[in-house]
Amino acid sequence: MRSRQRALVAALAWTGIVAAGLGACGGSGEGGGSAAVPGSGGTGNTASTLNGASASTTLGTASPTTGATTGTTTPTVLGDCTMFPPEAVFNTRIDDPAAFPVHASSAGWVAAVGSGTAFHADWWLGEDPSQPTAYYGIPWNVVDGSAATTAWPSVQYDFTPTGRSTEVGWPHESDCAVADGSGYNLQRGCGTVPVAQRRFPFPLSGVKNEGGTCNDPATCGDHHVLVVEQGACRLWEAYHAYASRGQWYALSTAAWDLKSLALRPSGWTAADAAGLPITPFLAKAAEASSGEIRHALRVTLRDSVIANSFVWPARHAAGSTAGSIPFGALLRLKSDFVIPDTWTTQAKAIATAAKQYGLYVADIGVDFYVQGEPSAAWDENTFRQLGAISMAQMEFVDLRSVTGNARFSSDSLAARWN
Repeated sequence: MRSRQRALVAALAWTGIVAAGLGACGGSGEGGGSAAVPGSGGTGNTASTLNGASASTTLGTASPTTGATTGTTTPTVLGDCTMFPPEAVFNTRIDDPAAFPVHASSAGWVAAVGSGTAFHADWWLGEDPSQPTAYYGIPWNVVDGSAATTAWPSVQYDFTPTGRSTEVGWPHESDCAVADGSGYNLQRGCGTVPVAQRRFPFPLSGVKNEGGTCNDPATCGDHHVLVVEQGACRLWEAYHAYASRGQWYALSTAAWDLKSLALRPSGWTAADAAGLPITPFLAKAAEASSGEIRHALRVTLRDSVIANSFVWPARHAAGSTAGSIPFGALLRLKSDFVIPDTWTTQAKAIATAAKQYGLYVADIGVDFYVQGEPSAAWDENTFRQLGAISMAQMEFVDLRSVTGNARFSSDSLAARWN
């Protein structure tokens, strides 16, 4: 969430009327909605398709000396693509206290957020983008890169031609696609690419994005668009993405090779302020309903507790104040928290993931808001039950067993090695 949205959240929080859907950058609700590029025609968008791996996957515990895990964790699969290799830090269990002890600053950081602050599942049950009171969360799209699913439309980072906003984004820290004659290559740093050649795989029709059908860049918020390009297995994410008069605009775009552990350049933003991908961290209804989530989640905190700094695996800092918690800090549900047997399968899976994989501080927004997809498959009881978890039952984790390993690279997501 950038400065305009942060100011709105702060104002509403002060008056005590923050709506459940307002969320955060990477949160939901207040953000705008999607629209296919006018006149684009065609079909082929597949949205929020999850092919989960077997729930019988063996999960291991971390080695105190290497940060590696024993056993194998099979990451989430969206479309036909694994959400990064299993060695990625957010696919790695961090529930062994010998390998991943409590961070020395944990008590102070928890107190800064507020020990009584409750877990807020920042998504809901709606699937109709025209119903903003029910449709919030962050969905994703799946394309295959062909003309049947995307025309690879151009994307501009200056909103002035829309006549509704004068915001200018960050093409120099953005990734875009550039035609090479037989396909599209991922280009780091779109500032050097001629404006007409900057492309992004927005689906040909039926684009799903955060927030619904609101399409005014001046008022509709973060408006994330997340796209999995199956086949090539690349992840594309856009922040503040809007279509106007047949042209797409965004403040920033980012892409990752899902077969690689490479991070974006240090200091670069992404569709979230921490410079991390959003899609792998989302709570997904099919995973939660299966009873097992095998990845970390993402969480937002308010500006005043965020430090204008970042720690691995984050790549970017933001914020107007000098709090103490850096982007990339890792929260974990304490091991002594007893997950009630009466909770829904979904709530138990999310709470267990919070113990085993944790939640990464990824953006500025409302305290302890955790992001997920909008879906009618969610059980309404899940939201109430997760709200019983408070910050007093959380702790920040020290990742030095990974970052102190001789094989560690700050430019890689790898947290364990064979």
